[in-house]
Parts: sequence; C-alpha cells; structure tokens
Amino acid sequence: MANVLLVSETKLKAFTNINKNVDTDLLKSEIKVAQDIELQTVLGTKFYNSLLSKVSATGNTFNSDELTLVNEYIAPFLIHASYHTAIPHLHYRTMNRGIVEGDAENARSVDIETMKYLRNVQRQRSDFYKQRLLDYLNTGQGQNLFPDYISYSTYDGMVPDRTAKYNAGIVLNHTTRKGYAYKNLNLPSYSEIDKSEGPCCN
Repeated sequence: MANVLLVSETKLKAFTNINKNVDTDLLKSEIKVAQDIELQTVLGTKFYNSLLSKVSATGNTFNSDELTLVNEYIAPFLIHASYHTAIPHLHYRTMNRGIVEGDAENARSVDIETMKYLRNVQRQRSDFYKQRLLDYLNTGQGQNLFPDYISYSTYDGMVPDRTAKYNAGIVLNHTTRKGYAYKNLNLPSYSEIDKSEGPCCN
C-alpha cells in the first residue's frame, strides 16, 4: 500500500495548469504526501488503508459506493491538495549544488510573494473540496455507507477529523456556514429574510 495513489500524476496535470513536461516523479511524491497528510486526516487511518488496499496494478475492487466516493469526492480534493503541496517544490528544486530557484536556464520563476498567493488560491480550492467530501460523508448521501469510516478506534491509527471547515479568504468571527450566529447573542441586526427586526442601530 505504500506506493498506492488514488489519483495519477496524469490526472493532476489534466485538471490543473501544471505543464505536461513537469517531472512525474516529483508530482507522484507530492500526491503521496497529500494523501498521507490531508486525506488520511479526513478519513482516518482505518478507512484510508481500507481504500488503498483495494487498489492494485491491475485495477481496483471498489464497490459502487466506494467508486463514487473516490471519483466524485476524493479525487477533486486530492488534485488540489496535491497541487497546493507541490507548489513550493515546483518553485524551488533541490539539486546537487543545493536548493535552486527553477531548473531551466532560461526560465524565469515568479517571486516568493506570487508563489504564496498562488498557493493560497490552491489552499482555498482544496478546502472547498475537503468540505464537500466531509459533507458527503457526514450529512449527505454517503453517511452510513462506509463502516470503516464510522467504526474505528485509536488503536487503528488516526481517527477521522470531521471538524474541518471551509472558509474563503475573508474570515468573520462568530459566524457559521449556516449564518445568523449573531442572532443568538441578542445583538441588533438587520435581515432581508426576517424583516421584523429593525435596521441595525449603527
């Protein structure tokens, strides 16, 4: 299972703007890192290993529910999580003379601030697909379909983290994905939906 990838480097290139000439070995290693760190955190070690054990060089033995999970929810998340993980290593490469910026003589790399901006964009996309995966497993059509996700113990390794939340670049304290958190604090507010509340005093 150590070398099993749930998405290929070819698919990573196809669904991002990574150039087709980028070193496939580099991308494979970053997909593996994203799987182990990001995906295993979401699924928990027991369910994660269960999915990996059903993949071999000749294909997979997923049932229909697992196939939907992997193709529709895990793959989009892994694609963007892997790209997010790979960006620093696409920008800087470790060569025999040390860590260098870029690897082609005539190539001009972006500055580090641009790299950070691009990485932040990928993090937001990755977080969106992570939340989509969590919603499917916990409150959507995927709930109760996967015994290894529901039944686990610390003996199995990492337990599933169901608390991850997707937020855009702007963070507002005391809000939820459903909104209206301030109403519970008895603060004056205005709502288009509930017009019985008066306009905010300030």
